[in-house]
Amino acid sequence: MKKGLILAVAALLMVCSSFAQKGKQVTFTGKVKFPDTEDKYWIYLGKYEGEGFKRAFKAIDSTKLDANNSFSFKVNAEKPDFYQVRVYYFDRIDFWADKDNIHVNVRGIDTAKMKIKNPPYIYMENATANNDLINDVNLVNYLNYQQMIAVGQEQWKAGLSKDSLWINYMKDGFDKINTDMNFRIKYLVNKYKDQPAVLYALNSLSWKRDGELLMSTLDNLTKKHPWLTQAQQKKKEILDNMAQTAKIANGKKAPDFAFPDVNGKKWSPKDFKGKYLIVDFWASWCGPCRQEIPHLKEVYKKYQSKGLEILAVSVDAKENDWKKAMNEERMTWPQVNAKESKDVMASYLFSGIPYLVVVDKEGNIIEKNLRGESLDKKLKEIFGN
Repeated sequence: MKKGLILAVAALLMVCSSFAQKGKQVTFTGKVKFPDTEDKYWIYLGKYEGEGFKRAFKAIDSTKLDANNSFSFKVNAEKPDFYQVRVYYFDRIDFWADKDNIHVNVRGIDTAKMKIKNPPYIYMENATANNDLINDVNLVNYLNYQQMIAVGQEQWKAGLSKDSLWINYMKDGFDKINTDMNFRIKYLVNKYKDQPAVLYALNSLSWKRDGELLMSTLDNLTKKHPWLTQAQQKKKEILDNMAQTAKIANGKKAPDFAFPDVNGKKWSPKDFKGKYLIVDFWASWCGPCRQEIPHLKEVYKKYQSKGLEILAVSVDAKENDWKKAMNEERMTWPQVNAKESKDVMASYLFSGIPYLVVVDKEGNIIEKNLRGESLDKKLKEIFGN
């Protein structure tokens, strides 16, 4: 009897141990329309780790398609959190792992003859409140991107027509669609304010413009869901950004850095003391960055004799790509490569490039995020005609 009891208890412990190892799980399944016939690419499950500009995707599982062009992941949902599935190199789907067994249909391999950066909208089936919020946010972002393309094309056509009324009407086209997007995102934030995944919508807001809504939503989340450490981390990130913004306000010292040129010599903004300096953050793969370079050559030619220098900081992760672009563009000012760029991007608080910063003779910031006409206007203020 005693031996039988011991065996029963041991069996129960094994079952409990097995359950503890598996824990609460949800499934994420997908069907791919155009599979990778060359078997080059994997499908990844992962999540973003780190804070602010140092956040990076880390894969925790991978798979390939089965005979039906389908895939499946089991996702740990013991502690609800955001995860991302990456199908090949193109489709990315964020979701909240809690109780929904998600299914998606994705395109897969891009079959277009001319490939452009215009990701499709992917709808998550079987979604309840939290993942339905993500569906809605992604639709708003997708439609905004399509409108940006349309406005850009219309601005280009207006310029070709030389119709001043049409040109002036289209000047604030991007401002209009961004205002519309901001309104829709704030509507979703208010609608889903009690759902943990509202954090996903908050990523589309700016603390400079929407700070009150951001903070009140985060405080509400922390009160309703004390376990939601992601809300606490988000608030800390915003407060840190506010503090760093104050540190790099116009008139403050430009954050220092030092990166090597092709010969290994390190350059820093401090090396240009006594000169006005444009720090140009760019990359070989960034079309707008390279479109700005001919303009920078004109600026350099015009103002170099008056005390202007340029320091180009490439954020290319691949050194050979940087060198190739540099040889093609033939820029005559110092060129450095920041292969590890997260720290400098965090110190200057930018995520998109080109990002140009104008610095005075003492190393203080005059203005940030200038290009084209806005750069010309600032330089005229400094140097005159």
